[in-house]
Amino acid sequence: MSETDAIVFLMGTAGNSQWREPIKAACAAEGISAFDPVVPNWDEAASRREAEALQRAQVVLMAITAETASLGALAESGWTALSALKRHQALGLYVDPNYVASAEPQAEAQQANMRATALLEDASQRARKLVIQHAARLVAQFPELNIYLAKDLADLQAWAVRTAKARLSPSIRQVAQPQQAALAAYRERHQAPPLCLAYAPGRVNLIGEHTDYNDGFVLPAAIDKAIYIAANLREDDLIVLHSLDFDSEVTFPLARLHDDSLPAWTRYIRGAIALSSSIALLHGQNPNRLRGMNLTIAGDVPLGAGFSSSAAIEVAMFEALSALLGLSLTQTQKALLGQQVEHHFIGIRSGIMDQLIAAIGKADHALLIDCRSLEATPVPLPKGVTIVTFDTGVRRELVNSEYGLRREQCEQAARLMGVPSLRDATPELLAAKRAEMPEIVARRAQHVLDENARTLAAVEALRQGDLTKVGALLNASHASLSQLYEVSIPELDLMAELARQQAGVYGARMMGGGFGGAVIALVADEAVPQVIERVSAAYTAQTGRPCTPYTAKAGMGSGVIYLGGAG
Repeated sequence: MSETDAIVFLMGTAGNSQWREPIKAACAAEGISAFDPVVPNWDEAASRREAEALQRAQVVLMAITAETASLGALAESGWTALSALKRHQALGLYVDPNYVASAEPQAEAQQANMRATALLEDASQRARKLVIQHAARLVAQFPELNIYLAKDLADLQAWAVRTAKARLSPSIRQVAQPQQAALAAYRERHQAPPLCLAYAPGRVNLIGEHTDYNDGFVLPAAIDKAIYIAANLREDDLIVLHSLDFDSEVTFPLARLHDDSLPAWTRYIRGAIALSSSIALLHGQNPNRLRGMNLTIAGDVPLGAGFSSSAAIEVAMFEALSALLGLSLTQTQKALLGQQVEHHFIGIRSGIMDQLIAAIGKADHALLIDCRSLEATPVPLPKGVTIVTFDTGVRRELVNSEYGLRREQCEQAARLMGVPSLRDATPELLAAKRAEMPEIVARRAQHVLDENARTLAAVEALRQGDLTKVGALLNASHASLSQLYEVSIPELDLMAELARQQAGVYGARMMGGGFGGAVIALVADEAVPQVIERVSAAYTAQTGRPCTPYTAKAGMGSGVIYLGGAG
């Protein structure tokens, strides 16, 4: 883990900064990455590292002690910390009472350097009032944020470790042969076979990004990696949930389906089960038949890398629920219900693409999906080319990213053009209305209109076997996502560029919602080993991050295998 990936960011004083060392040691002992911006020689590179670390950190610590150099330094740190809080990070704050009592702001202000003096005019009063004179007001003013006022430095250290550990990503492992692993783990845990094994694949999206929630066109393919759920009913009301991917087991009653104190990875399962009673009513069935369940989950869909493992588990859950509860659901209905889980239990207003391709994918084909009518047209993938993805190792959390903001901007653009959605807009209409739009909203709309056109053009190029044109469209898609839609990040831009530089690569672009994840590339079969080796080596050399490549084949959609366990 690089220093710019630090979970804990130490801020607020320069010089000796003795308070930092015990905290860094405690973090290291717990496997928590900490970033200390104090460096002997400050330069542009150091400033850039600090900015990147602050942007990515989840916990910010400030200690105002006798080591605080001046009010100017304090004002600057306070201003930066308050800016960080806008990104909903946790702030741990310790203010030494002796320092507060002895501080002479006016005298120090006269001696502040030019940078601090400039900051004082704008930030000093806010920083001084919030951080020094009335620290407790910080908590009152920002009740929705996680702000902790420590009583001493030892308390700050304990809070930092406790908070950072809670924010560490759970240990995730890629399960080999997940179908067999899920069955074996279920039998071992319950000493009986499951009634069924439900499954749903991950997906890649060749082109058509951020068009689905605008009623547009997308061109995804299901892949030959999936989530598997071994399942059976119980006689009580307990959900016994075992995840091999997270190496974790949780047991809870049906009454706690909406209890968000349960581990975050259980939300998809809990959301699907909670919807099942409503589904039963819609089909004229008795919702009271809902009982407890034994569920064992394993998969080999890369998690958090843009392969939509979340949609896979949602659709797989509705496959399992259909079998366990005798619900009559079409594949499209399973996809739509998975989308409802995403909207109401996860908090992401996602489009339908991910769930739909997980439910109806076709081997050796991509599907042109009309996200308004849900019509899906198979598009054969030409022979001689392999889909290769390169995982940047940067994970994103769409709920806390600007994903929702992008959707709002698209809706605003549609309203300003007087159309139901951007699907209904034309380039001529956008040009006519552009002067009435905020420029950022116009850029978002421009991407969506262009991306719809690129998607339809890619379908025709695939049908004609013109991989050079398909590659050019992928490259153009990435440029638009990076420059107009602004959902790419430096690691995605670099990975796409490294892939495009290799012989045998037709085109490459970022894949998924953005802000992290993977790049997808179309690669000539014979060039795949060399491309993977060179891109991986170059990416790691330039970023210090490992590159995880995957090759994918277009596979089938979701289904269920009945195994004969007692239901």
